[in-house]
Amino acid sequence: MISLEKFLENTFKTHFFPDPKISEGRSIKAVLKKSLELLKDEVINDVRNFVLKMQHPSGGFIDRAGNPDMYYTLFGFFLADVLGLKENLQRTGKYAEDEISYSMPEGVHLQCAAILLTELSDNRQIKNKIRRQIRRDVVMPHKEKNEYYAFVNLLASLYTRDYIVLRQIYKLLSRLNQSDDLPVTVIAASLILYSTFKKPAEHLRQKLLDFYDNQGGFRAVKTIALPDLLSTAVSLYALSYTGFDLLLIKPECLGFIDSHYINGGFCASVADRQTDIEYTFYGLLALGSLA
Repeated sequence: MISLEKFLENTFKTHFFPDPKISEGRSIKAVLKKSLELLKDEVINDVRNFVLKMQHPSGGFIDRAGNPDMYYTLFGFFLADVLGLKENLQRTGKYAEDEISYSMPEGVHLQCAAILLTELSDNRQIKNKIRRQIRRDVVMPHKEKNEYYAFVNLLASLYTRDYIVLRQIYKLLSRLNQSDDLPVTVIAASLILYSTFKKPAEHLRQKLLDFYDNQGGFRAVKTIALPDLLSTAVSLYALSYTGFDLLLIKPECLGFIDSHYINGGFCASVADRQTDIEYTFYGLLALGSLA
């Protein structure tokens, strides 16, 4: 197995991504850092204070109910990291280790835990345990798999440098659902996946642009008139990732993002004004994609 991993590592580095993580300039961290270049110092301080307020005493980051959650903690980790809150992240690593010791997370929480542990933990035993679980999930034939599922696993496997999982994702691409009813998150994930694996992706870019409302926002699905920050952020990130020129829509998008900013945090939409750590992440991701 070790020799197979080495072979796959060399293959993927040679043909797909010379850097084991997503190409450095297009990585999530790099894009988040770029967002800070567009913000004034006082706004950055407000965002930093908001992120600190969202951290639970356990080290995790809280959901909308005020409870620490692995999913929200991944967003908090990315934000705390680019904002230079290194001491706070030591507690976040302990939180992730403690959660895994209680029970193995499922679904997207599993991939979130894998990234957190890779970045923040020195416990090799726990990291190997979660890597084995991700491999089992990826090859399970009865699990529902779509482009977003594949993208989340892609992100986790790039951070953990698990080339066995990367091979499974590559094999999965040809079997994924390509219907016209997919939400924008799945189309954006598809665009990133196809671009990463150097497959023709122009048709996906055109599909993604169909969700744009011509006023700075992207809709979650075409039948909904109201755009939201998550859909806008993942769309802009995917377009930027694939080299699309965002200059023509940048002014409107900046205005849309700014309208979702409230006292250091970001909200989901004009209909949902509650700020949280997830949408603050998406707000900065959207800004960084335009930087």
